[in-house]
Amino acid sequence: MRPAILALLAIGLLGGPLGMGSAGAAAEEIGIATLVKPQVQAFPPGEPSRDLVTRNPIERGLKVKLVGREAFLKIDFTRAFGCKQQTLDGRRVSGVLKILGPSDAELGDAARSCAPKVRFSLGKFLLALLPGEPPIDVDTPETVSGVKGTYVRFLIDPLVGTFVAVDEGVVTVQAKAGGDPVEVEAGQWVVVPPGGLPTRPASLSSLEELEDSPLQLRDFTTERPGPPQ
Repeated sequence: MRPAILALLAIGLLGGPLGMGSAGAAAEEIGIATLVKPQVQAFPPGEPSRDLVTRNPIERGLKVKLVGREAFLKIDFTRAFGCKQQTLDGRRVSGVLKILGPSDAELGDAARSCAPKVRFSLGKFLLALLPGEPPIDVDTPETVSGVKGTYVRFLIDPLVGTFVAVDEGVVTVQAKAGGDPVEVEAGQWVVVPPGGLPTRPASLSSLEELEDSPLQLRDFTTERPGPPQ
């Protein structure tokens, strides 16, 4: 009888055959892909990869990889990342993320449902969060940045490091190499080189002198989040 009891416990407690409980759990949707230009590959936690297309849901912990210079992804976040604040309407947009060109990112932490975090490993990103939404930590190879109610642009490059430009609000940038955190205010930018510390915040107008520099990130225009499309 002992093997039969163990089998019943496995089915009853894990929601299916032994070892299948976590795989059967429904993914938590945190947003919608409102514009996708190929090629964008999606890597859902514990599932086969697929091509992401417009109107696909975005699950917490989804990894995305953009291939080619023309690749583009726009995501409307339809709920807060954290658990302390819930939106009254699950369809209300709490923020927008745009990704352009060859890029790698992870949207939330599948293992920590209340962790307000995204990870940018490579590429160009524009993140816009509405005031009042929970702050989000943006993890890059060089930094961890605290973003709240802010329009901020990121460039992640293996040679440059992490470039952060703030169009609205304030972003706190902490280098993984150590040192004190740096507050980057609206109209300022910093660069954290690989293994290094942030540069002193400088005016965004100074980038106009760097005509051919990717740091300008002119590919993006800021826009206030609106109703889901």
